[in-house]
Amino acid sequence: MTILRNSIALLAMSAMLGAGACAPGVQNITVATPGPITSAPDVVTIVVLQPTTRLHTVELVDGRGQLVGQLDGHAQTVVHVPEGPTVLYAVLENRADTVDRVEGTLVPGRVYYATVSEREGGVALLVLSPRRVDGAWEHKNEDLSRTPRVQMDPQRIGRAVNELGDTGPIIQAGEARAAALDPAQIAARTFQESDGL
Repeated sequence: MTILRNSIALLAMSAMLGAGACAPGVQNITVATPGPITSAPDVVTIVVLQPTTRLHTVELVDGRGQLVGQLDGHAQTVVHVPEGPTVLYAVLENRADTVDRVEGTLVPGRVYYATVSEREGGVALLVLSPRRVDGAWEHKNEDLSRTPRVQMDPQRIGRAVNELGDTGPIIQAGEARAAALDPAQIAARTFQESDGL
């Protein structure tokens, strides 16, 4: 009888642990954001869109490790970062192995664009500018018009930050990934000042 009880207890515990493993590490807290995209004179504005894929709960983390935005599915969001050298990381939930990043020295008062899409094993975060060779720039206005704009619900940001946890591993994984890229891949992830509109 004791063996049977222990077996049932182990099965119940395994089921609970398995159910917890299926739950998202960070919940989507996005809400619709009406109105036009506007720049701010004292900060850099980056519009990040996911026009062709539907990755869920993509976290956007700045170079200081702060959660600055979130995408859920086919959408766009606007993030603001300080002027100067900028790094922006995109990661699925809180899974550091899925991270990608863009970087550049950006000018306040301008609007920069980037896209999120899927790559094997994670996220591809790429600069969206006329320099892009895949033709994505030509579809920018269409993609902006057909993707809903979202922002993080201010009432639930604290919860998302807690669920995201320590962003140090995300940043470390992002830097390690960047160090392994070839020159063309680096160029696709590097903003130039003139990319800002």
